[in-house]
Amino acid sequence: MYQTALSCNFGTTIIRMKKLLPFVFLLAVPFLPSCSEPASIPGFDSETWQQDKKGCQGNRFAMTAEFDAIRKELYGKPENEVKDILGKPDAEQLMSRGQRLFIYYLEAGSQCEKRNQLSNANRAEVRFNALNKVSEITYLRPIQTTKK
Repeated sequence: MYQTALSCNFGTTIIRMKKLLPFVFLLAVPFLPSCSEPASIPGFDSETWQQDKKGCQGNRFAMTAEFDAIRKELYGKPENEVKDILGKPDAEQLMSRGQRLFIYYLEAGSQCEKRNQLSNANRAEVRFNALNKVSEITYLRPIQTTKK
């Protein structure tokens, strides 16, 4: 009698596990993209850009023509891809209607000494819409680029 009850419970456990398998799979799916390679744009040196925190070393200023060339390719990209390409933003602002603004300084300024304050140094401002996709990229002041 004890053995019969044990085998019945074991059979029901297997049936329950089979019913839960699709739910476990659905929970695991969001973690699959995290195993992929970081986003990049050919011809843009993301590593040099990211190492010049707050634009204080002058590397970003030297890369303004490269950045301006890839700017249109960033439109529509999700936040995590932008962070892969440009790195963590130097500053971030929350806007109305669920929009956010990432700030990347292009030149040295007062942000190099005063880490917690916005500076008037020229910067790129990447705006994300409520769906976390790039909707606009502007500069604080227009940049001068020479066409190659």
